[in-house]
Amino acid sequence: MLLTLIALTEYAWATWDGEPSLDNIEFNLESFIDINSYQFRRSEEIKWYDVENGLRIAAGSLETNLLYLSTDLRLKQEITPNVNVRLRLEDEEFYESREFPRPLLELEFYPTSLPASLSLIGTPAYAKREADLGLAVTIGKRPWNFFRVAWLNADHYFNEKNDLDKSYYKREPSQFTLETAYQWADRYKLRILWQENNPLEFVLDDQVAVFAYENQNYRVTFDYRTDSNQYFGITLHGIETSQRFDDGISPRSQDIRYFSIDGYWFRQLDHTDEWTLGIRYDDFLNEERTPSDMTTSFDFSFTTIQAYSTYYHPYSTNYAWELGLHIGYARQDQKHLDTSTASTQEDRIEAKLRTAWELFSTDQSSAITFAMSFNLDELKNDPFDGGSVRLRTRF
Repeated sequence: MLLTLIALTEYAWATWDGEPSLDNIEFNLESFIDINSYQFRRSEEIKWYDVENGLRIAAGSLETNLLYLSTDLRLKQEITPNVNVRLRLEDEEFYESREFPRPLLELEFYPTSLPASLSLIGTPAYAKREADLGLAVTIGKRPWNFFRVAWLNADHYFNEKNDLDKSYYKREPSQFTLETAYQWADRYKLRILWQENNPLEFVLDDQVAVFAYENQNYRVTFDYRTDSNQYFGITLHGIETSQRFDDGISPRSQDIRYFSIDGYWFRQLDHTDEWTLGIRYDDFLNEERTPSDMTTSFDFSFTTIQAYSTYYHPYSTNYAWELGLHIGYARQDQKHLDTSTASTQEDRIEAKLRTAWELFSTDQSSAITFAMSFNLDELKNDPFDGGSVRLRTRF
C-alpha cells in the first residue's frame, strides 16, 4: 500500500504512510526549537524556489533515538520544446517514523497554442497494486506565475491486483492538490499550497478490522524584498489528520492538528555576511480516544514560541561559519479523560546555541554544513545538544 508521507504530489506533509495503525507521537520540550535550527536559512529557502534540478537534505538529532529528517529531490528534463519529464521526491519526518517514499514521476505536455499544460503523474511500483496514477493541469509555467490543479488515485489497482491477502479498499484513497506561485517586480513572492487527502477506508485481511483516514494540509509563504539586500517574510503551515482503527472489539481514534507561523527578516551585510531575525510559533494537538478503555483516552497539546537569530559569515572562497541563537518558551499538557489517571503539565524556557561550519562551491551551487548545538539552559548538567548536517546542490 502507498500513500507515504510527503511524496504523492509535489508536496504532501501528512498523507497516510500505509500502516493501518495510529501514530505514536513523540516530542520533548525542545523539539520545535531543534527543528527550526536544523532547517535551511530563509535566504536558502527563497533561492530554492527557483530550482528545478537539485537535491537538498537536512538532518539533526531530536533526542537519543530520534532524528529530524527532510529530503527534497527535483529533476526536470526537456524532451522536446513541448514535452518534459519531471521527478520529485519530498519527505519530512518530525513527529513519527514512517517508510521512505517513492518518487513521483510526471510527463508534461505543452500544447503550442495554449498557455497551459497537461500532465500524467504517478509512482510506478514493482507490485502493481501499489502504483499511483493521476492527472494535473497547469496554467502558466513553473516555477513562477502559475496555477496548478492535480488529482491522484493512490494504490490505483489495489483491489484488482492484490494477490497477497484478502485486504481491500472499501473506500479508495485519492488526493486533490491546488498550488500557485506568483512574483511581482522581483520584490513580492507568494506561494500557496492546499492539499486534500480524501477519506479512505481499508479493510484488513481478517475482513473484520477497518482503518479509516483523511487529511488536509496547507502552506502559505509571502516574501517581500525591500531592496537588493533585505527581505521580510512570513510562512504559515497547517495539518489536520483524522484516523480510526476499528478491530470489532475496541475501536480507537486519533485526531492530529498542527499549526505553525514563522515571521522573519534577513539582510545581507557587505554583500557576503547575512543576519537573520525571526519569531516562530508552533501548536501541536493530538487527541486519542478508546471508548472501551477511557484510561487510554487523552488530549496532548504542545506549544512553543521562540525568537531566533542566525549570523552567516563566509571567511574565504569556499568556507563559512554560522552562529544561531534560539530562545523560546515550550509547554506540554496531557489531559486524561479518566479522572483516575493523573493529567500532566510541563513547561520551560529553552535556550540553544548552534555553531556551524560550511563548505561551499565557488559558484555557490552546492554546499554542505556541519553543526553542533549546545544547551544554554543546561550548560552545567547537559551542555551538548546534538549535531546536524545540511546538504544542498543544484544539478
